[in-house]
Amino acid sequence: MVKIKIRDMCFGYGSTPILEDVSVDIYRSSFVSIVGPNGAGKSTMLKCINKILMPNSGDIHIDECNLKHMKRMEVARNLAYVPQSSNRIFPTTVFETVLMGRRPHIGWFNNEIDKEKVWQVLEEMGIEDLALCSFDELSGGQQQKILIARALAQDTGVILLDEPTSNLDIWHQLDVMESVQRLVSEKKVTALMAVHDLNLASRYSDQILMMKDGKVVSAGKPSQVLTTENIAKVYGVEAHVYNHAETPYVMPLKQLDVGVSS
Repeated sequence: MVKIKIRDMCFGYGSTPILEDVSVDIYRSSFVSIVGPNGAGKSTMLKCINKILMPNSGDIHIDECNLKHMKRMEVARNLAYVPQSSNRIFPTTVFETVLMGRRPHIGWFNNEIDKEKVWQVLEEMGIEDLALCSFDELSGGQQQKILIARALAQDTGVILLDEPTSNLDIWHQLDVMESVQRLVSEKKVTALMAVHDLNLASRYSDQILMMKDGKVVSAGKPSQVLTTENIAKVYGVEAHVYNHAETPYVMPLKQLDVGVSS
């Protein structure tokens, strides 16, 4: 069943197009990665889905409801958004940071039920021991898990993640990806993630959207999207793609004389 339906979505700043005629279906309880070079429109697409930005044309439907007609708080009850790491500034404890995710349901006030929900989420994420720590004093990997916990506390059917593994070491990259995959599997959440690492996307995603210059060039299972031809066309890179346990892995070999977005 389709959870998010996007049809003919366009967005731009003035005369500069960022997204052009994007049409995709995101299925319920799936883990979908958006890949592509810098400037491809990955983050912009997530912000349009979350109504942070308003498309110039086209439609986005969440459970058959048109996003255009949804108020900000209604959007927040349906979609949780985890921003890029550069936006992490919370001079609060971990518990208070995660409690922020309850605001679409309780406004500025909270009760014992909401606090219990936060404790439940912290335990599910395995970070209850950090509850009283200052968010700003934690490592990047710990902060990322807490932002995911905040999104989980928001109790939505969709989580949008904007490059959550950027600037993390390999252990924390895997930790974040495992956490999101577990939410999809156990909580039946739909996760849509912008990510640069093709091999992480391949290993964990049910579906990959590959973008270039604001357009979806290829969409489907990792084995359908991560081909030598697509990587050459989108990234301007010659690569070898090999399969292990039916999962494709990409080994870049050299740059091609093909320009891509910077």
